[in-house]
Amino acid sequence: MKLVGARAQNWLRQEKSYRAFGTELGRDATPLEAGLDRFVDLSKEFHGKAAMEGIGIRSKCVTLLIDGPRDADPWGREALYAGGEKVGRLTSGGWSAAFGKSIGMGYVRPDLATPGTKLKLRMFRELWDAEVCEDSPYDPTNATIRSDG
Repeated sequence: MKLVGARAQNWLRQEKSYRAFGTELGRDATPLEAGLDRFVDLSKEFHGKAAMEGIGIRSKCVTLLIDGPRDADPWGREALYAGGEKVGRLTSGGWSAAFGKSIGMGYVRPDLATPGTKLKLRMFRELWDAEVCEDSPYDPTNATIRSDG
């Protein structure tokens, strides 16, 4: 283990699409909206199940790669647009050393949560290109984490 800064740790978790409490996870989204489907067994009864099913899927948590300005990165709360319409917001953002560009996580309408969807991110009063990518864009099979060394 090595000492790393808190911002660097935050950026690394975004490259793996790890959701964080207080940003991607909180009272604003259900576990299904947050992309935590694998932890929800709808065949069982549990506290809050009826409410969650009643809410449905209003938005989906996605990871985005962003072609933003070279001298700044998003932090979260930036608006996301498609066709000039506001369609979501970032919950966290930062720099991805693995991809050499900004990365962010946020919530968008379910119809825009497909990898490859092109969006725009508003930052510094300008719109920057952003693309929804697969969850865990860095090392999606966890080969690096599982390697000996």
